[in-house]
Amino acid sequence: MICNLCNKSINEKKDRYVAVQDWSGKKQIREFWCHLSCFNKAMNRDLTALEKQAKDMLDRARPIFDQLLPKADKMEEYDLK
Repeated sequence: MICNLCNKSINEKKDRYVAVQDWSGKKQIREFWCHLSCFNKAMNRDLTALEKQAKDMLDRARPIFDQLLPKADKMEEYDLK
């Protein structure tokens, strides 16, 4: 078998690998095989990019939040009975 992501051979006895199947209703459209490590990299690529975008956005918004919500030196304590 050949990995559809890195195009290298998959050793079925040694390597960990994944089968990905695309279904439409009850009909299988496509199936491909890939190394587990290649699959994990491909799945995390979009998430990593999204995390970077979210971090950049929060870093830019931080000064606005600091102005709207000044930091309290001491937290208020409540005694509930």
